[in-house]
Amino acid sequence: AYDDDYRFNPDPVLFYEIPADGEYVIEIKDSIYRGREDFVYRITMGELPFVTSIFPLGGRTGTSTKIELRGWNLPTKTLTPGFGDAEVGIHQLFVGRDEWVSNLVPFAVDTLPECSERESNDQPQKAQPITAPTIINGRIDKGGDRDVFSFEGHASGEIVAEVYARRLNSPMDSTLKLTDSSGRQLAASDDQEDKGAGLTTHHADSYLRTTLPADGTYYLHLADAQSKGGAEYGYRLRAGPPRPDFELRIVPSSINIRGGTSVPLTVYALRKDGFAGDIALALKDAPADMILSGSWVPSGQDKVQVTLTVPPTPTQEPLSVSLEGRAMIDGREIVHPVVPAEDMMQAFFYRHLVPARELRVAISGRFMTKAPVKILSNTPIRIPAGGTVRVRVAAPATALTGRVQLELSEPPEGITIEKVVGAGLKSPRTGQGADIVLRSDAAKAKVGLKGNLIIHAFPVSSPAPEKQKLQANRPRTALAVLPAVPFEIVP
Repeated sequence: AYDDDYRFNPDPVLFYEIPADGEYVIEIKDSIYRGREDFVYRITMGELPFVTSIFPLGGRTGTSTKIELRGWNLPTKTLTPGFGDAEVGIHQLFVGRDEWVSNLVPFAVDTLPECSERESNDQPQKAQPITAPTIINGRIDKGGDRDVFSFEGHASGEIVAEVYARRLNSPMDSTLKLTDSSGRQLAASDDQEDKGAGLTTHHADSYLRTTLPADGTYYLHLADAQSKGGAEYGYRLRAGPPRPDFELRIVPSSINIRGGTSVPLTVYALRKDGFAGDIALALKDAPADMILSGSWVPSGQDKVQVTLTVPPTPTQEPLSVSLEGRAMIDGREIVHPVVPAEDMMQAFFYRHLVPARELRVAISGRFMTKAPVKILSNTPIRIPAGGTVRVRVAAPATALTGRVQLELSEPPEGITIEKVVGAGLKSPRTGQGADIVLRSDAAKAKVGLKGNLIIHAFPVSSPAPEKQKLQANRPRTALAVLPAVPFEIVP
């Protein structure tokens, strides 16, 4: 027996029925004969339960779904998981045999009505009628098979069709197209990237969203792009009007920070079905003196930097910090957790947001004072297009002593610090502080642009001439990061 990749997973899985008693040899190597100290592995071997596929791939909340199991050394061929009252999303199930448990298998839970695909429906003339919105549980039974579904649509009505297969461990590489009753293609999709899919390296699920031109009958055509099929080629096809929504990720998931200071974090908004509104962010059950600044994802944006200011007192153990995001969608307030994640690179090019269990914050030591740096101006700062605005900043007198240089970190194009007015950052108790003068270039920073500005404070020194060249090649270390400054470009 031999295996390289198990379907779309680079980790191989061997299934083999031992023909006779005796001694057997397992050999493992890198597929392109590389090796380093970090090329580590673990092998699990034995008469272990392993689920190769389930059907259907999900179920509806409030109902019980009987699942067909396929695999090796399984104690049962069916399973009814207890996900009837579970939250919408992807959950993990497994089966056990003696003291062993199987691999984890994803199972989707949704609120929409569901139906099952019925053969034979491989042509528009034999299309299976559906009533949107719905989720269809189906299979591509054999190579070259295709499933066609018909529905009644109305002029100017918007339709979304989305496949969940690869994200549910199906080997299916879907293609999807929408046609009218004359066979004219209105929309098509092959692969759609989903940044919430973690380490998925091939985003093989299809997604289309379009406006229907007229009243009439429309057809959804679903097939495998590689003309493959089989019992394991299951899918869930959602069809219906858009369901605007969002998910949130925050990077990194582990922070080491000195007490009383601020650290920048990146929040990613994974917007769904056209949702483009503002998302308000907030800490949940955090210490009173822990502050989230720049706590929003502005409308139309998918990424923003925020800052977390921590209490001045060190902690013996890392804190577990939770955040949530809120947005108004179709007149309802929608609340979702902000999922901690790591931004990981694959093959020196591709990037993945890999979820973590929790956001951990370790506070060690203390900054030069107990009180944190503060933004005194009202936010968001309204910057006139082509003009300037002053931002009042204050800090305890000992926080940033000596000469400092304030610099924007990765600002939007067209926004700069023109100058800093004042004798330095001083105690808020004196009512004094430095004014940071921000300027916008009207040709680059357009009216309506929103976001957060992250400001770093660097020390300014005058080294001896023989040391200037040496220091120029060294990376600089910021003395402090100021709390994020929300802004908006206005006329």
